[in-house]
Amino acid sequence: MIKASRRLCVFTVLPVLAGMALSGQPASASSPEAWKQFRAEVESACVAMAAPRMKVASIRVDPTGTASFGVALLTDAATGAQHVCVYDKQTGKTELGGALETITDPVQPFSPEDATQLSDLTPQVQATLDELAKKGVPVNGQADTVKALLDGRVKSDDIGSLPTGPYRCNVFWYGFLVEGARRVGTHACTVSRAPGGGLVIEKTTGEHLHAETVPLKNGQTAFAGRTWIDGQSERQYDPTHPANAENDNFGNKVGRVLRSGERLFLVSIDERGMTEPDPTFFEILELVPQL
Repeated sequence: MIKASRRLCVFTVLPVLAGMALSGQPASASSPEAWKQFRAEVESACVAMAAPRMKVASIRVDPTGTASFGVALLTDAATGAQHVCVYDKQTGKTELGGALETITDPVQPFSPEDATQLSDLTPQVQATLDELAKKGVPVNGQADTVKALLDGRVKSDDIGSLPTGPYRCNVFWYGFLVEGARRVGTHACTVSRAPGGGLVIEKTTGEHLHAETVPLKNGQTAFAGRTWIDGQSERQYDPTHPANAENDNFGNKVGRVLRSGERLFLVSIDERGMTEPDPTFFEILELVPQL
C-alpha cells in the first residue's frame, strides 16, 4: 500500500485494536489454550454474523480483546472494504459495523516536492508542447490526447472502472534533448484493484514501477509510485525517503492519471536520473489492453 497516503476512520483500525488489547484481560489470567479457543469463538461468531451481507476474504482477530469484548477486522471479498466486528465476552452477542471509510487527504499523501510536481505538471506539459511547436518539432497523438484531457476540453473517462488484467505499456518522452516525441520502449504492465477501490498499476519489465491511484480535488486523479530495478528492495512510495538507497536514479514517482476509452495514461514530469532539470520535458506511460 501507499505509505502515509490513507488513514482509516476509527483512528486507523489496526493500531486501535492493538491498543484495545492492552486494556483487555491479561494473558496471565488464562491459559494459551483458553485464549486460542476464545479467538476461534470470535472468528466463528463474526464470520457467521457477516455471512448474510458479504463473503469474508480475511479476518484478523485481536488476540485478547478488551475487558468486555472480543474484536475482529473483516475484509469483504467482493469490495475490499473492511468491517469491525465486536463480540460480547459475557453474552456472546455479536455486532458487525459498516464499511470503514477511507479518507484521502489531497496533499498529505505526497512529500512537499512531489506535491509541487503535481501542481506544476499541467503548465510544464503546455510549456513543453509550446516549445516544440515553436521549433517546428512534431509530437504524436498521445500528447494531443493527454493535453486535451489535462485542459478539460475532453473529459477523462472513469478511471476506477478500467478493466483489470495485462496491458501493453508504451513509454514516451517529450522535449528530451532536441526530440519531439521519443518512444523510449514498449513493456508489459498489469492493472489490478486496490482494497480501497483504486487501481494498482505495475510495470513488470524494464525499469519497474509500482503505482497506486490517489484521488485529488475536483475529481482529478493522481498516482503515487516508485521505480526500481531488479535487486532493489525499496518498491513502495515513501514520502520520507524519496530516493532508493541502492541507486538514487530510482525512487518515488508521481503524476496524473487520465483515461480515454480503453487507454490509460500516466503523465509525469519526473526527471530522476537526469543530469540537469528541464522545464520543457514530460513523460507519458500509455497502457493499452492486450488482445
